[in-house]
Formats: sequence, C-alpha cells, structure tokens
Amino acid sequence: SPQGTVLKSKAIFNQKAPKVASFSSRGPNTIAVDILKPDVTPPGVEILAAYSPLNSPSEVWFDKRHVKYSVLSGTSMACPHVAGVAAYIKTFHPEWSPSMIQSAIMTTWRMNATGTGVASTEFSYGAGHVDPIAALNPGLVYELDKTDHILIAGEDVTCTRKSLPRNLKYPSMSAKLSESNSSFTVTFNRPLTNLGTPNSTYKSKIVINHGSKLKVKVSPSVLSMKSVKEKQSFTVTVSGSNLNTNLPSSANLIWSDGKHNVRSPIVVYTYSG
Repeated sequence: SPQGTVLKSKAIFNQKAPKVASFSSRGPNTIAVDILKPDVTPPGVEILAAYSPLNSPSEVWFDKRHVKYSVLSGTSMACPHVAGVAAYIKTFHPEWSPSMIQSAIMTTWRMNATGTGVASTEFSYGAGHVDPIAALNPGLVYELDKTDHILIAGEDVTCTRKSLPRNLKYPSMSAKLSESNSSFTVTFNRPLTNLGTPNSTYKSKIVINHGSKLKVKVSPSVLSMKSVKEKQSFTVTVSGSNLNTNLPSSANLIWSDGKHNVRSPIVVYTYSG
C-alpha cells in the first residue's frame, strides 16, 4: 500500500546563481588560442526536459523503460537551451544572420561569477549567462562575413597581420601570450553594426576585473551612428606586464548609448590549462 505526499512548493533564493557546474568543461581554447571559449553560459543543470519515448532514459541496452520527461544535466541541456534562445530571437528578427544572433546573445549577458580559481573566470562562463529578452534589442552587433571564414571558403587567399584570429569580428576579444613576455601590448580591431536607432551615440567604458593589472585604451572612444545598419570600426589596445601564469587577466568593454549596454569580455593570458 504505497502512499505519497504532495507538499507546497517553496521558492529558494540562491545568491550564488547562476553558477557553472564543476563538471562543465573549461577554457582556454586549445585549437584557436586567440578565440575565447566557451562563448556563453546557458541553463544546464537539473533541467526537467521532454524526452523521446523511443529511447530509454539511461540509453543502455538492458534498460527497457520509456519516459516522456527526464531530469538532465550538462551540455546535453545547455546546447538546446541556447539553440532555443537563438530560435526565439530569430522569430523577432528573421532577417538577422547567425553571427548577429550570436553577438546579440553574447553582448547582453549578465553574470555575477562566484567561486575561486578558473571557475570564477571567463574560461568557465565565457561572456556570461544568457538573457533572451535583452538579446532581442542589443543595440550594436559584431557581424561576420565570408572573409572571416577563409579557412572554409575554398579560395586562395593571402593572409596579413590583420588576418590574425584575434581580429576575427567576434563579440569577445582574447589573446594568448608567450610566458617569456614580461611586458606586452596587443591590439584588437573590430567593426560594429548599428541595429538600434538612428542618430545614436555610444560611449566606451572599460571595467578591469578584480586582480587584473591591464591598461586598456579604446580608439575612437565614442561612436556616432547616423543610421540603422551603419558600420563603424574601433581598436582596443591592451598593455601590461608580468601576467598571472595560472589565471587569465581580463576586463570588460561596454559600449553604451544610455539604453543599450553592449558588453564584450577582453582576456589576455599565458595559462595553458
């Protein structure tokens, strides 16, 4: 005679949330070292999700159970969550390219990182926790085009210093330096596309993250957009010395017109993981 009890639900406020789980993979990017990975942090732990009744919940050959819902954790849920966010944005802006949507997601993040060591850095959470509502109206976006994909374009190209991976029109900026460098200066070149309002002025602001000793200069420091879809370029110069070899040094670049805050993480490191 089994019995069950249904209790009243209780809201619990967790001051550490959002937090990246300990079993989540970490950066840095070991293949393209000047491109920051991960990109963002979507929900991925203890998610009650729809589950195909054709498969068993454990996916082992002797498990004959079939369920409609199951609690899943990890990238198994983070990936469909962020894909759903992208699809959600696409319904409002069907003309936006994939890179525009990616930029909108990455530059409207919110994150109050907790923990110590690498778990509290961009190598854990990327650009931050996704905010689908804010991503609908990012103001400015970093837009990729064909020339940014020369490795898969199948055409003969001549690479220059401007072709460095760190100059990819990506919403984040990252550079790996040699451990022998006692002092350094690196530059990032980026264009921005206005998806906000015409006749808008964006001012740059640099926020140095705790423990970092970086000097960051943005030129020009103000962007005046006259029309929608207008593009303007800027350069970020980062300098410093004696980097921490165990953790990345980072800052945030914020372009703001008073309504939009377009945030990009800046990461410089010698850490190899």
